Amino acid sequence: MSVLLLFLLLAPHSEPLSVGDGKPFARIEDAVKAAHTGDEIDVYPKASGYDGTAVLVRTPGLRFVGKLEKIGLDGTGFEYSGSGNMPRAIFQIDPGADGVTIENFELKNAHNRSFNGAGVRINQADRVTVRNCDIHGNDMGIMSNGIDGNPHAGEDQLIDHCAVHGNGNSGNPGYNHNLYLGGTSVTVQFCTIDHSLTGHNLKSRAHFTLVKYCAISSSSNRELDFVEAWDTRRPNSNAVLIGNVIQKATDSSGNRTVIHFGQENGRRDGAIFLINNTIKTPYVSAVLDLSAPTVSARLVNNVIENTDQAKPILAGIENGASLSKLSGGYNVISPAYSIEGTLIDPQTLFTDPRRNQSAGRGRKPLPFPPGRASYTDGSGNRVPAELKYFHSPTAGWQKVSAPQIGAGD
Repeated sequence: MSVLLLFLLLAPHSEPLSVGDGKPFARIEDAVKAAHTGDEIDVYPKASGYDGTAVLVRTPGLRFVGKLEKIGLDGTGFEYSGSGNMPRAIFQIDPGADGVTIENFELKNAHNRSFNGAGVRINQADRVTVRNCDIHGNDMGIMSNGIDGNPHAGEDQLIDHCAVHGNGNSGNPGYNHNLYLGGTSVTVQFCTIDHSLTGHNLKSRAHFTLVKYCAISSSSNRELDFVEAWDTRRPNSNAVLIGNVIQKATDSSGNRTVIHFGQENGRRDGAIFLINNTIKTPYVSAVLDLSAPTVSARLVNNVIENTDQAKPILAGIENGASLSKLSGGYNVISPAYSIEGTLIDPQTLFTDPRRNQSAGRGRKPLPFPPGRASYTDGSGNRVPAELKYFHSPTAGWQKVSAPQIGAGD
């Protein structure tokens, strides 16, 4: 970051630019034209609503905030073409517009003829945050990307406390997802991600992806799909899942694998870490598919449950992947699953999910403490991982005061 940009971001800002009935600006697009680096744009309810909103952001440090209520932005009937100065999303953050925040909006019904109109598109920008947004009914919920040859494009994306659901398009089934992520690094936390219409709930081509404390369920295809891009040829192109509740629907008509990590046509060199997750599936299809000779997996402190199949698959392998690169311990795994060929520790393996330690919820504690877990980030640094929240279906995410296995119900 240049000294000038740092000064501008830290300097005292002017009063927020206000949008809405009786405000200086009638549309968000007009406020963006008047905004300077670091400005806040407050969006208030408008009696006629906000239709066809198409915000192209090229100014760094802007903060868009829905005020008084979650502000609905509806793209119905608008062509989010992505050509010229027309964005491919309701909010599109272009290269150089680093440090942008989008908070407290409902983003819906963005479509185009390419079937990839999105609620938000992060286009090579760094440190973009999408927080407390409800994103649904678009071709894509959130799209992000880096740039080939640049290992620092699309860094430190954050998707926080969002509901992303019901995105997809039958006009190009399987190629539009609730989240379709790329770039250098992205964190998705405290989100509900469910009911993708045609593709995956979360697909990522990012060099490093961290997903923690999310409820992910009922995808039309895989719940999570981590594949390759230019940047994944580098070592430590890792994915980390911590404290998530992941569940396949009983009526899934597409790919019934829960998680895929590897490659489609290129190369991925990295590891996937599953730590303190609760994963439930009724299908014989694999909980985790590995699909490259240069990938590995580590499972620690997870609950993996399947009570419907006699011989379900814990891990599938293809494209030169090896079960011997799947390791871990302190997991509670349904007895129908076999760990043969893996390096999962049988001495710390329990097969009854009902014995998962859950303080205050009437379950018996395990006779051993959960294992210490850590993961490797995208820079090769070792990071300790400790479950800090568990999920209650009635109360949501609650702080945890004792070691756990799994992430709740």
